[in-house]
Amino acid sequence: MEKVYMDSDLIGRSFICSLLSAIMLSLVSLFISTEFSFFMLAIFSFIFFLFYLFIATPLQIKLNQKPKSFSIVYLFTYILASAVVTALFMLYGQANPFTSVEFYIHVGMSAVIFWVFDSVLLQKKEES
Repeated sequence: MEKVYMDSDLIGRSFICSLLSAIMLSLVSLFISTEFSFFMLAIFSFIFFLFYLFIATPLQIKLNQKPKSFSIVYLFTYILASAVVTALFMLYGQANPFTSVEFYIHVGMSAVIFWVFDSVLLQKKEES
């Protein structure tokens, strides 16, 4: 099993990345739904933050072993993880989330938002 290098700076930046991604995803989701309130923003941000923290952050730390800003491979990794988590979450309320347009919108938004914050805040430039 390969060891994963982590330092306190990496963990701190991952935490901030998850928090900012959760807030941004909440803002976008609430503006799309047209039911914006600061209470719902706080609730959605907290829920999304937990998903990002426990699902996306471990992937992010693993991918940071070979850092690349705005890597398409990293984006597809985040899309796949987002699809699995969103499908499991939506299966609780629906029979088949893959027939729902909201599923694909949410998967895309959550992955792209996290990928952008990851690339800006965490991934170092690839050395030539």
